[in-house]
Amino acid sequence: MSSTEKIWNRRFLLLFLINLLVLAAFYASIPLIPVFCCEVGIAASRIGIVLTSMSLTTIFFRPAVGYLLDNYNRYAVYFVFLTLFALSFPAFIVFPVFGFLMAVRLFMGAVYSVCASAAMTLAGDVLPPLAVTKGISRFALTVSIGMAFGPFFGIQIQNRMSSRAAFLTVFAMTVAALILLAFVRIAYPKKKRRPFSLRQTLHRPSFPFTFNMTFFMIPYGAVIAYSAILAQEKNLSGVLPYFYICLVAGMLSSKLSTQKAIDAGHHRIPVYVSILVLTATMLTFPVLETGRHLLIAGYLFGLGYGILQPLFQSFVTGTTEPPFRGAANATYMLSYDIGIGLGALLTGFLSEQIGIARSFAVTAAAFPVGALVYALYCDRYYRIRKDLYDEAEKEAPAASGRR
Repeated sequence: MSSTEKIWNRRFLLLFLINLLVLAAFYASIPLIPVFCCEVGIAASRIGIVLTSMSLTTIFFRPAVGYLLDNYNRYAVYFVFLTLFALSFPAFIVFPVFGFLMAVRLFMGAVYSVCASAAMTLAGDVLPPLAVTKGISRFALTVSIGMAFGPFFGIQIQNRMSSRAAFLTVFAMTVAALILLAFVRIAYPKKKRRPFSLRQTLHRPSFPFTFNMTFFMIPYGAVIAYSAILAQEKNLSGVLPYFYICLVAGMLSSKLSTQKAIDAGHHRIPVYVSILVLTATMLTFPVLETGRHLLIAGYLFGLGYGILQPLFQSFVTGTTEPPFRGAANATYMLSYDIGIGLGALLTGFLSEQIGIARSFAVTAAAFPVGALVYALYCDRYYRIRKDLYDEAEKEAPAASGRR
């Protein structure tokens, strides 16, 4: 049996589809929320508060996520929190008042932080120990595609139906994910629970990857948060949905063109090429005037992140022992929370001074900084961690932490 066949087992494929549905639903809701808030009479100044409030619980709840996943049955934890996540979408319709909507977003941030880390952790658990790095590199593509396809889908259903019907459509996607999860059935041995300790909930060996990826996510946060406003300024709003399609196409192209090299352990060249492509793309935004330029930028943006995002996720999961993967993934996901938040915050501040397009170019400075961190430390650190992990798995193949 080939390594690819071993990776794409039934449970792994189901988890892949589940995470794709969950992430697409989550990111599809982002363009729906401002429109719904306007419809129910919430002031524009308060809409931003509703949108960003979930970031608080997402960041602050992350440490508890690692403890839950490493001390309780991971499958049960995922099922419970995915159910709660699904219920947050109809809650928008039931509670169309500012205070309640803000509470729903805070709630969503907490449960989503568990779902995002749990999916990645379970995917690692159903893979053969020595195929974890390869498998997670493929599984992490669900994050990239979900973040790109979700907003496109949200815009499409927003243009074709009422906000309430759109939220119910997104809710149906999460229900479908729950049904699929019922067929995964992962059995875990009973765990001896450790006392909760904030220090132990963060996985220290994952810090270098988290720190490195935070820089790469800053420009991503800028583009995702302000691409719609930029398109509006340039009279390209009609092209924007296809920007996200090009983003997905770029991500898929990157996997098809680089997966063989990455599977063989050749990471450096793909990382450096993706950084060069992303830096050049961000620097062209100040001269963006046409829809064609926007679509090409979306494709190249997807090409670069289609390499970086799955690759760094595989660095984390593929070098962490199964009992600690929950904390490792939760720690790593902080790079997305912090990086995207910083990118949106920085662009919001700079846009008042120099405009959105030039602000995008300024955030590109994060790429060479991230490249330096990778070149001077993170690449060597990964290879040392990977050698230790592979050696330990060869010596004790049965110590996978699951049945």
